[in-house]
Amino acid sequence: MADGSGPSQARHPTIRGRAALLLTAAALLFGGCGVSPSEVQYAGEAPTGLAEGTTVFFLDDDGTPTPSQRDTGRLGTVLGAVQLLMYGTSPPEVGDGLHTEIPDTTVSPSIVDAGEHVTIRLPFMSGDISPEGIDQIVCTAMGVIAASGRDLDRVEVVVSLTDTGPEERSCPVLG
Repeated sequence: MADGSGPSQARHPTIRGRAALLLTAAALLFGGCGVSPSEVQYAGEAPTGLAEGTTVFFLDDDGTPTPSQRDTGRLGTVLGAVQLLMYGTSPPEVGDGLHTEIPDTTVSPSIVDAGEHVTIRLPFMSGDISPEGIDQIVCTAMGVIAASGRDLDRVEVVVSLTDTGPEERSCPVLG
């Protein structure tokens, strides 16, 4: 087989072949695509993706859930937003004509946010909280969900009271 009568030897690129391949690749890389350089175009501040605060929903004079921004410096969680809502209205919110129909309580709600399924267990009996009060809580939860980038059409929010079973709810102003 040393006499060349055996299987053909494997072909390896020569140095000259490698150099030609490298030069071709460099020409393509550095040759550009015909786009000439231009000046930097200023288009305002870039979005950071960070929320300036948490949006909670109170009721206007007609009983419609109305968003109010709380300056927390971050988006927060569904549980944190609902707890913030349950502290009640601030003096500026009252001055804007907003009110709440969520009763005072020292018991926190139980909230499980499992991505596409959010369960909210409220520490109230059905006679203690109005449907509008529940709307405030659901809208606040859905506001956080939307601000986090999730599609509201794909998230199910279920609310239960101490004397009722779970009920799927949506926010009348968010969809």
